[in-house]
Amino acid sequence: MMKEAKQTSLAQNYRNTIGLFATGVTILIIEHESEVRCMTANAVSSLSLDPIQLLVCPSKKAVFSDLLKKGARFSVNILGIHQEELSNHFAGAKTTIDDTDIFYEKLFSNPSSAPRLKDCIASFSCKLSQQYDGGDHWIVVGEVDELYHNENSIEPLLFFGGKYHYPANVEEELVEAMGDPYQ
Repeated sequence: MMKEAKQTSLAQNYRNTIGLFATGVTILIIEHESEVRCMTANAVSSLSLDPIQLLVCPSKKAVFSDLLKKGARFSVNILGIHQEELSNHFAGAKTTIDDTDIFYEKLFSNPSSAPRLKDCIASFSCKLSQQYDGGDHWIVVGEVDELYHNENSIEPLLFFGGKYHYPANVEEELVEAMGDPYQ
């Protein structure tokens, strides 16, 4: 019993500590046989430029994960600050959103692509490349085959310390960019 309490304490402490790593907020959308599911995720990362791949880490309990097993394609949608309520809704929080169909649409040219979120900052259409066990989550490697970025200037929705944060609008950059380190 003492070991269980210590493990729970470590898990909660880990969650609080890893929450100090600031991330962007995304919504994953998957469609299989006309069934569309969305989920909020911040466990997303760029993986490779050749081939172009990214990582997402959905919970094994998520419907998203069940549909992924069926070979469904998915999209990763980067949220702007105006999409906080949508993020909450797809994270399972009670919101005033009733009809989620109005928030996504088919805008990729490939008809088998998952829908993308309307008015997001950017979106990536992916097909499953690899899937690995990651404890209570899957480590999913998605091969990006199409992408979208919004032409409008939208501030990103950020997550840090268990809550949303919004970038400050600054007139000038505090640090001058040094260039692309991969060039």
